[in-house]
Amino acid sequence: MVWRIFRKSTASKIDAAWWQAAEALVERPATDAIDALAGNVSPTGTPDELERQEEMIAGLRDLAALSASPALPALSTQHRVIGPDQCHLIAPVSLGADAGGAGKLFLTSARLVFVGGKVQSWPWHRIRKVVRAGRALNVVVAGEGEALLLQCNTYGEALTAEFVIKKLAVRGA
Repeated sequence: MVWRIFRKSTASKIDAAWWQAAEALVERPATDAIDALAGNVSPTGTPDELERQEEMIAGLRDLAALSASPALPALSTQHRVIGPDQCHLIAPVSLGADAGGAGKLFLTSARLVFVGGKVQSWPWHRIRKVVRAGRALNVVVAGEGEALLLQCNTYGEALTAEFVIKKLAVRGA
């Protein structure tokens, strides 16, 4: 009976396949494919897993709407750090474990801004790459020793932030 300890359950294989399909949709978030994925949420998953999958579906729907639009959203904000920049995204985030601290992420026409204990900003021409892993974003900034780790609260915020960063960093390069 010891072999059962090391064998993966069918439910975890189904969940892994579901997440693989969800991640594949990030590159091309088509509404019909998202609807099909939503119909395949794991019926055997734990309540936490079901909640995570539903959150990912909502994030994919947000991403599909954003990527279908010809222009990035223009948000109105009176935050002093934005100045004359056009703001395209505001999201609550926390910095990686070493840097610590929660704050807000602003993605503007000119730069990526983190407002926490202090204001930090990086112009788009210094952003080299962004990689999303779950709800976390690793942003590679030229001249910085380590990647900037931003932990988003939801998959939707991480997916849309990754999309907007990629769009704006290409413009600023």
